Amino acid sequence: MVQTLIMVYVSIPMEFILDSTFIFFVLTMYTNMEFNNSFSIVLKNIFYSMIWGVISLLFESFTYVLFLMYFIVRKALKEKNIKFDKSNIIIVTVSLIVEMIFSLLGSLIARIIHISQLKSLLNVNNIEPILGLAINTIIFIIVLKIIKSKKEEIFYLKEKIKDLKLSNQFFWMLIFIFISFEVILFIDGLENITSVMNGTILIIFVSFLFFMCWQMVNLFKAFSTNQKIANELEQNKQMNEYLKNIQEQYDDLRRFKHDFKNIVLSMSVGSAEKTGKDYEELYQELTQQKEFTTDLDGKIVSEYKKISNEPLRGLIIQKFFKAKSSGIRLNVEIIDNYIQIDNDVLNIVRIIGILLDNAIEETANGLNKNVDLAFVKNDDILEVSVENSLSHEINVKDIFKKGYSTKGAGHGTGLANVSELIDRDSNLYLDTEIVGNKLRITLIILKGR
Repeated sequence: MVQTLIMVYVSIPMEFILDSTFIFFVLTMYTNMEFNNSFSIVLKNIFYSMIWGVISLLFESFTYVLFLMYFIVRKALKEKNIKFDKSNIIIVTVSLIVEMIFSLLGSLIARIIHISQLKSLLNVNNIEPILGLAINTIIFIIVLKIIKSKKEEIFYLKEKIKDLKLSNQFFWMLIFIFISFEVILFIDGLENITSVMNGTILIIFVSFLFFMCWQMVNLFKAFSTNQKIANELEQNKQMNEYLKNIQEQYDDLRRFKHDFKNIVLSMSVGSAEKTGKDYEELYQELTQQKEFTTDLDGKIVSEYKKISNEPLRGLIIQKFFKAKSSGIRLNVEIIDNYIQIDNDVLNIVRIIGILLDNAIEETANGLNKNVDLAFVKNDDILEVSVENSLSHEINVKDIFKKGYSTKGAGHGTGLANVSELIDRDSNLYLDTEIVGNKLRITLIILKGR
């Protein structure tokens, strides 16, 4: 009896394997950047990848466009609004573009390398797709590890883009890049395109992409800085309105108290005869009170009008509240009726802010809870002095060195930043001295500031 062994070979198209793997890598990067990489998610990614692998047999290179359109339509339907939140779509598009680069790079390297022995061993006619997939996989694993180690940076970037309302700009920029890569993939699929030609196109475009990303990062930083300044100016505006209201209440209270004392004084004639001892005690208590003087709060309110620059005026008020919350008295003295800084106001505000922050932090550790801030105008020179008590010995030569701090690791950059700002400006000087047990740092601003 002759037994016939029938062997059935199941042929899986290479396009299915390549496209399924491609989609799996994209989904894995996306879910990791969304901080959702549980085992169930991995299984879902595998399942969806196989479905899209089947779809790719019908639509070929157009599959990736359909894949992105699917995410966009699903998001729009979910939010029932054509102006939907594009944060997730941005991450999907980034994952697609990154995987396109890996795929093209793997394909290019595979075309350059000729391994005839491996071709014979695997008994395949075309080793390039398998070799390209292997290279793609290695690069993907490395990048995936980088993504997992940079979770905080990715989260910060996502939130920053959302806060600055740049989602639409990033979305359309990435769509343009994605379409460009689709064109490159289409060219890559043409049989008469040589490796050299395809590699040249890829290198030029990737170089352009990195340059554009670098420009976008710089633009992002500049926009973020401008937005921060705008927010600070808005806060200063609100603070000024608040202070104006306080000033009005302060003036009303002052007038009321003055009138009230006059009324009581007018009642002094025969007071002892009219109501006896209780009335006389009340009268004596009121008449012995001092005039309504401006304590720290009143002085801040009355003195701040002498400063014409809103950012500087707002800074002093903010530092006043910061000091007050720490139980510290901020004494402000302006030896002039008008203080005006003409140029580079923000840098000067930054320096004064750092000096006040350091003074408040140092004073919080001591027994003397006073910080003195003085503006002295002398001809063409404006001097801004910040003075605080010391709870320990210091060397004035060391306090401006980067890393020097009495507060432990992670501190010691504030005064170093002041030193750098002073060095970059020929019209700014700094004078530091210890008077008794107090540290006095004076910012000297020459004419033209």
